[in-house]
Amino acid sequence: MPDVGLHLAITLFIIASCMSEAELKPAVGLIPFGLLCDLDSVVGVHRATLHNLFVVLIPVVIMAIRRERSKFLSLATLLLAAHVFMDAFYNGVFLLYPFSQESYSLKFWLGLTDNGFGLLFYTLIPGKVGEVEYVVKPSPSIPEIGIIGDGTELVILIFAVLSFMCRFGILYKHGIRIKNKGKR
Repeated sequence: MPDVGLHLAITLFIIASCMSEAELKPAVGLIPFGLLCDLDSVVGVHRATLHNLFVVLIPVVIMAIRRERSKFLSLATLLLAAHVFMDAFYNGVFLLYPFSQESYSLKFWLGLTDNGFGLLFYTLIPGKVGEVEYVVKPSPSIPEIGIIGDGTELVILIFAVLSFMCRFGILYKHGIRIKNKGKR
């Protein structure tokens, strides 16, 4: 599974690309939505209780009930979906839990082979098709939770934090200047 650091990096990149500099407080308020799903590793069933489509759609339902569009709730939905989608590529998630006990695992590969350019995309549904990679049925447990899994994740997180800080002027407010060669 992607470590918390990678989920945080993707969250910061999404927020920094969608919010204006004047929206720092709401931007900080959105950060937990990119990490919220992993709470099911300590409460409920890991990769099931909070890693499903029903949780992702909660902000959408709130917007429908209020009959209004909300940038904040739209971004909350995007952050929840990004988390679940990333985890689906790492040993699967229970997209339809609690109505289904099946874990959906997405696989993707793009690259060069001895036969030329190759692309591979498929899904595994442990317990029905393919081989079980993570779990067949969700079971309560407290797995090991990594924060940063490797150097690549560390570099991504560092640049995400810097991008977030640059976007919202945090570096400038603390005396760190990054020269902009373009005119404003």
